[in-house]
Order: sequence, then structure tokens, then C-alpha cells
Amino acid sequence: MPEKQQIKACLACRKVKMKCVTSEGGSICDRCSRKSLPCVVREHCRGRKPGMRLARKDGRRPATTAPSRARVDFFGESDSFQPQSLLSHQAMKGRFSLHHILSVDHGVESRPSASESISPDDPVVLGLINTQVASCLLEYFMQKINPYISQLDPALHTFSFLRKSPFLMTTVLAAAAKAFESSLYADLNAHAEALFATCFRRGDKSTEIIQAILLTTYWKEPNDTRAWTSVGLAIRIALDLGWHKLSPTASQKEGLAELQRREIRNIERTFLVLFVYDRSLSLQTGKPWMIERNGLIDSAEARWQDSLSSPNDQLLCSFVALRLITADTFDLLSPSKAPIVQMERLLNILNNRIDAWQTRWLTRVSSSTGNPCHNFLIKFYGNHARLQLFSLPLHETRIQTFEQVPVIDIKPFWLSFQNALAMLQLVSESSSLLYLAQDSVHVMVAYATNFLIKILLSSPPAVTSEIGSTVMKAIRDAADTFASLSAPSNSSCTYQARFLEKILLEYTRIRNTRMEAPRRRTHPSTFAPNPPAQDPGSTPAELRLSLGFMLEGEQTQPGQHTSIAPSPELHIDAASDEFASFLGDDGVWDDIFAVAGFNLQEGVFSC
Repeated sequence: MPEKQQIKACLACRKVKMKCVTSEGGSICDRCSRKSLPCVVREHCRGRKPGMRLARKDGRRPATTAPSRARVDFFGESDSFQPQSLLSHQAMKGRFSLHHILSVDHGVESRPSASESISPDDPVVLGLINTQVASCLLEYFMQKINPYISQLDPALHTFSFLRKSPFLMTTVLAAAAKAFESSLYADLNAHAEALFATCFRRGDKSTEIIQAILLTTYWKEPNDTRAWTSVGLAIRIALDLGWHKLSPTASQKEGLAELQRREIRNIERTFLVLFVYDRSLSLQTGKPWMIERNGLIDSAEARWQDSLSSPNDQLLCSFVALRLITADTFDLLSPSKAPIVQMERLLNILNNRIDAWQTRWLTRVSSSTGNPCHNFLIKFYGNHARLQLFSLPLHETRIQTFEQVPVIDIKPFWLSFQNALAMLQLVSESSSLLYLAQDSVHVMVAYATNFLIKILLSSPPAVTSEIGSTVMKAIRDAADTFASLSAPSNSSCTYQARFLEKILLEYTRIRNTRMEAPRRRTHPSTFAPNPPAQDPGSTPAELRLSLGFMLEGEQTQPGQHTSIAPSPELHIDAASDEFASFLGDDGVWDDIFAVAGFNLQEGVFSC
């Protein structure tokens, strides 16, 4: 009988707790051979279990071939009876779908793949741009453009890091190309739009997708009206990812490597950008905001002091601090909610707080190695916040009867006027910083211009004679400044220059029409007795917004000074009677700026 040799037990024999013996020269044990069972021998697992990861000395985890799926105790992790605790954790962390809620793998979490292969949607892979030019555009973006929006971390968002997200990579390159290499912009922007649609259709969610969506709104096409809805989508994704529950100290936990800390701070930074953007759009459009204050937002002012922060973080922290100052004050400034005496005290407090905010942050950014645009943006946004706050009480103040207004009502008027004027003067002094400014700066310039023109048309002659020339010079200088940039025809700077020129022409025409009204009533025989023929249903000529003629052929180029004389053919007998309602009608003001080329509701240029 041949000698039998004992070997390690196979799985089949170990299962029934029997010895595993194999005849000499055999490849499987006798029992498995006799019962036609698979004879599988597994090595003993000594030491750590397969799939476990060991932390390196630098805190980072080495690559491993861990299983892609690991079972967790789902019900053991549920800490309450609330819906977000009882439903699948995957569904409540950015993957809310019936598939995950009713998943049969309840408690099985899939681990992300370690593969870092470049996506076929990468713009370099598609041949839209070569690697060298893409690297240069990324460098331009980080050095020249990113300081305006404080969104990306130059130490984290390297070329190789961005290539993991083709959507973010493409939007970054498109923004840089629009400013520095316009020949590449059209293809890159079209690809970014296609990736945006794909991400929306598939419901993809990530930090990089949120950042890419925001980048599509900063320097969008002049007729793009999606800023409000796009930012709303980005906020919804952030809330779906649980960012509203971010801890202020998450990046300060012990044992985190620098890369891990930067990734956490990247999420925090993006959420703070969303908060500022959300509040800004709410103020500009009169629509409700979506992000409520939390611990991270309330503690953001000190975030720039972290060792991993950059000068761009200082600007973002200053904007968060400004929004926190003004967050709860707009309702208080409504004349229907506060007596005028209390309102004056509140205006003094707010004015002092914003002054202190501006002084503090200007000192901080000046002492750092930050970009020069930071000084400009802090001053500009500070003046804009004051203008918005202090103009609120003017909504029910009859400026056109200023002689009858108590002296106490003049303060909101004067503070608003000063800050609107300061915004335009600051623009004229900062021509080198305007070319790369985001669209929100242009919206604020239009807002200040709107306010000043409305003040001039609403004020009695005694007030207009004192401030009229100053206002006209400020608007003229701002228009010349934007025109001097020689920006491309589809850029916001060109549209802004054209818009300001048209506003000047429209104001000149309306002012001259008003001056002619008394003469027409005194000497009616010297003027045409009947108004010119008009189409049925059209607005009377004296109230029609006359800038429409420019869109029909008489184009005025930016920088060209034009003085419009009153037309003797205009019949304006009804102007004096209807001008009061004209001044108080917000719809008319929407029309004025629509004809001039700016949509007040959407915040875009349309001419």
C-alpha cells in the first residue's frame, strides 16, 4: 500500500473536521477525489487580515488590493428614528434613489476604485487643446483669475489633479481661454456645456462638479440667464452631500496628512463660496436664499489664519464676514417695520460696522502678498452693501417733494448717493483690474448707475443742480474706462461700456424733454399741434424709451460722446402729468435698462 503524505487541510476536509491526506503523486486529497469535490487549499492568514491598511509615517495610506465591497452594520449605525437615519446611508449621502433605498445589499458599501485613469472626456484627450497650452492656461487662471473668486487651492488643484474631473478642468481652461486665448474659447466652452448637461442628466455629484458649475456663472456669455438656477443646482448638490452639517474643526483633527486637510478645506471653501454667492444673488434679484447659517459659516472669519490658507482665503473670509453683517438687517430697514428714529440709529450702527469691516480687511490683505484685486473688491463690495442697505428706506420717501421731507429722511438718501458714486469712481480708478472681473462686478456697476439716474430723475431741480454734473461725470468716466480696455466685442467690459453710453443718452433725452415741457405749455403754437402717428397700442412718444432708435441703426460706439438735443416733433403735454407715476413704476425702470441693454431681473446684458 503506498505511503500517504499528510498535507495542509483543504477547505472541504476542514469543513467536516477531517484529516486531509493525499496519495503520493496526487494533486488532490483522497476524500475530494472520492466524492468529486473541489480540493482547495488556503494558506494560513497570520498577522493582519487581508484588505487591512496600514498608515504610513506621513499619515497617508498605501495602495491596497482591498475588496471593492465591505459589509457594515447598517442598523447598528442608525442613531435615531429620523428618516435620514432609517433610510439607506448611501441614499442620504448624495445617492438618493429608489435603487439605493430598496437595495437588497442593505449595509454593503462600495469602495471607490483606486484607478486614476484619465477620462475620455478630458479636453486634452479629445484634442481641443494640447498639454503645454493647457498647462499655461491653468497657470494664468491660478495667478490672474482665481484671486477674484477665491475658489481653488493652487497647492491642491494641480494639472494632474484637475484631469481627474474633465468638467472642472474644461471650465477652468475655458475661463482662462476667454481672457487670454480667445481662439480656444468656443470649443472649450461648448465642451464644458456638454459635460454640464451630462452631469445633470446622470445626477453626478462631487466637489469638483459644484466648482465647475460655479465657474460657468462667473464669466458667462452676456445673454446667459442661468446664474440663479445654476447656483441653485450647485447648492442642492452640496446639501445632498451633507455640507450643511460640516464641522468647523473637521480639518483640524489629529492624524490627518496635509493632502487630506487640503481636501477637507477644499470642501469647506466651496461651501463658503456658495453661501456668499447665494446671499449676493438673493439681494440682487429679491429672491429667497437657500443656505442657512451654521457653525462653519459663523466661524469662517478666522479661517484664513490656518497654516494651509492662502491670500485668496482672506478675501473669501472677508466676504463671508460682510454677508454675516448684513444678513439679518434688510428686514429691519423696511419703513413699515421700524420707526424713522430707530431706523436712523440702525443706519449709524450698520455704517460703523461696515466701516470697521472694510478697515480691518484692507489692513489684512495689504499686509499680505495678496493680489491687488483684493483691495479693489473689498472697497467695491463694501460700497455696494452700503448702497443696498441705505437705499431701502428710500422706497417710501417721496424724493420728488424733497422740500417737504424731514431732515431725518435725508440721511438715507445722502449715504446711498455717496456709496453709489464711490462705486463708479472706484471703477474709473481701477482700470487695470476690470478686464478679469467677474460678471457680478458688472451687475453692481449697473445697479449703482440705475440708482444714480433714478435719483436725478426723481429729485427736484434744487437737488439735481447740485449733484447732476458730478453724477454725469462719474458715469462718463466709468464708460470711458471700460471702453479704453479694448476688450473683445462679446466681453462684459464692452457691453458695460455700451450700456453706460446708452444710459447717458437716455438721461439726456428725458432731461431735455422735461426742460421743454414748460415752453410747450406757454407757447403751444410754436410746436406741432398733433403728435406723430403711432402704431395702435404703442406707448406715447413722450413716455416711450427713446434708446430703441439706437438699436435700429444709430449705433453709438463706446467712448463716443453724443449730446441729444430735444426733438421738436415730440408731443409732451402729458409728460408733466404722468411723470410722477413714471418715476414710481418699477416696471418702467426695468424697461429703461432693458432698452439700454441690461436685464435687471436676470442680471445680464442683452444688447
